[in-house]
Amino acid sequence: MSSSVDVSIIVCCYNSEALLPETMRHLAAQEIPDGFSYEVVLVDNNSSDNTAATAKQLWKEFGSASPLNVIFERTPGLSHARKAGVKEAKADLIIFCDDDNWLASNYSVKAHSIMKKHPKIGALGGLSKGVLEGDTPDWWHEQAMNYAVGIQAPEDGDISERGFVWGAGLVIRKTILTQLFKAKFHSLLLGRTGAAITSGDDSEICKWVLIMGYRLWYSEALKFSHYITERRLKHSYMVKLNQGHQASLPILELYDWFLKNSDRYGRYSQQRERATTAVRVLIRGILGKDPNWRRKLQLMVGPKVKVHPILFHIDKTYRNLLEANAILT
Repeated sequence: MSSSVDVSIIVCCYNSEALLPETMRHLAAQEIPDGFSYEVVLVDNNSSDNTAATAKQLWKEFGSASPLNVIFERTPGLSHARKAGVKEAKADLIIFCDDDNWLASNYSVKAHSIMKKHPKIGALGGLSKGVLEGDTPDWWHEQAMNYAVGIQAPEDGDISERGFVWGAGLVIRKTILTQLFKAKFHSLLLGRTGAAITSGDDSEICKWVLIMGYRLWYSEALKFSHYITERRLKHSYMVKLNQGHQASLPILELYDWFLKNSDRYGRYSQQRERATTAVRVLIRGILGKDPNWRRKLQLMVGPKVKVHPILFHIDKTYRNLLEANAILT
């Protein structure tokens, strides 16, 4: 894949009219050294306000020489909006900028430099500073990380063992996402859907980055501010946010289990060996001696039989990626 644009910044919006001025101002102020270019793809995810018109007007006022492409995605959900944005993106490298993220002026250039230098990095995250609209709650410092605010690791480098980087300011290779889409991947965790406080879709993408053989990376050189509105600083919102995080954990745990066990239970050199082992697993499951028997059996039988619905989807996508030679070795 080649492109005249080095970085595509995707901004997914739902009723973001009030948040856009500062976000767009920072995007328009991105550095453009010689030989470098970027675009902004703004996805209006079925907003009922003037998000699209406001974005176009602001971009005109800020006088950016970089192109702004405003598109519309009717299906609600952050994962749907991001997929639409990825399809429109012209660059090989994508930055997901939330509608309340204020990227430092050198964010795009530094992200491009790091990813170009390290081809095995699949996803890259940065350092976030919280900018709070209202008074700072007593619980803020304990909960800031749940708002994607703070440092993601004690030092720069490979954080694959952590298992995820924040979706705010996330840098990712477009080829990873396009290969996933071709493999008929659909998110098990849709992320924000309208006003619903759901989560986990960012971490889900990071699991696929790891499954596909890439690494997760962190750099404090990538700095951005995360604007937190007063509404999101209410205790009731914080509780619902944490509940959304907790609700995503069972799915993410399955991804972790798959990462550790896909080779062990998913590949056998002989059909007889697979059949024998599958019978043993089934018997142990029936006898109540193995709580994970459905998981193991699903990897053994593959996409022919749906034993464990969630792992069935994960394993099917994985096998499609293998057939397409989309897994790094």
